[in-house]
Amino acid sequence: MILLQIDLLTISAAALLIATFAVVVRRGFLDWLSGYRYQALVLAGVTAVIGYITGTWEIYVAAILTLAIKAVIIPKVLLRVTKGLSGQLSDFNPYVSVRSSIIISAILVILAYALVQEMFANSRLDSVARAYLPVALSLFFIGLFVMVSRRIALNQIIGLLIIENGLFLFTVSLTHGLPLLIEVGIFADILAGIIISGILLSRISQTFDSLDVGKIEQLRDD
Repeated sequence: MILLQIDLLTISAAALLIATFAVVVRRGFLDWLSGYRYQALVLAGVTAVIGYITGTWEIYVAAILTLAIKAVIIPKVLLRVTKGLSGQLSDFNPYVSVRSSIIISAILVILAYALVQEMFANSRLDSVARAYLPVALSLFFIGLFVMVSRRIALNQIIGLLIIENGLFLFTVSLTHGLPLLIEVGIFADILAGIIISGILLSRISQTFDSLDVGKIEQLRDD
């Protein structure tokens, strides 16, 4: 039984990291959104694994909410609010190339594992926390990297969502779940934030005829 739990933790943690790297190598917004949907599906599975190992039923509810909101509703909302902007969603000239992005992301993963080992060296973490805390910190770092390395503002939203996934995993793996009402409120805030961000970016596109952060900064400087 213990070996089965360890296998589940190891495989699911590796799957989530692979899903995150699948987002990093994408360039167009629709591809990024597809990668984020895949990451959300894996995150929902990871959350269910945590619920299974800890025996906490509230975590199963969080897994269902993750699946419904992050893998289904948020992608549909972003597609809806960006309808008509298809010509401005590709990031063919990012600040960092695909190869460099993969290398930097790998370094960030190594850094995350080293930091967790250093921070919790004297703490008695359970198997769930040991497996997922480094992954959660990796998602946080990679999300930050995505935000600063992409030129298209909509793609930066995906970076923000990756950061949020990392924070969610960090909280669930360390505390084994928050009160259900708080979790529902958090998911509602995330959904509202995505809707508002999408609408604002759509208005920016209509005003400046571009979502390229570099071009918008040049307009500001002028």
